[in-house]
Amino acid sequence: MSSPFVWFDNIGKNRQKTSRFLTGFLGLQEQDVGSMTMMVTPGSGPFAGVTDPMADVSGWVPYIEVDDLGNSAKEAVSHGASLVAENMEGPAGNATFIRDPGGSVMALWKRAPAK
Repeated sequence: MSSPFVWFDNIGKNRQKTSRFLTGFLGLQEQDVGSMTMMVTPGSGPFAGVTDPMADVSGWVPYIEVDDLGNSAKEAVSHGASLVAENMEGPAGNATFIRDPGGSVMALWKRAPAK
């Protein structure tokens, strides 16, 4: 089985400070796209975003790609997760944020149809 994690967001209080830290410390490149700053590995594509604050969410949030956002959220809840934010529209698809039973937040993500 391949890894279910397809993206990572760093959600915090100051996007600019976090972006500057990651570019200086890790040598990443940044690409500001308005609602987020994409973090890019030199010579490769983007792999994470640094975003503006979100209520009740802070830190690194992994994204798990799913085929059916609603059913996947119900399945996660049946295993003890709680819903944080549902069906949020993003630049590449929609996401539902959940909190696992241990308290960590992750996002279930449904890719937008190709245009």
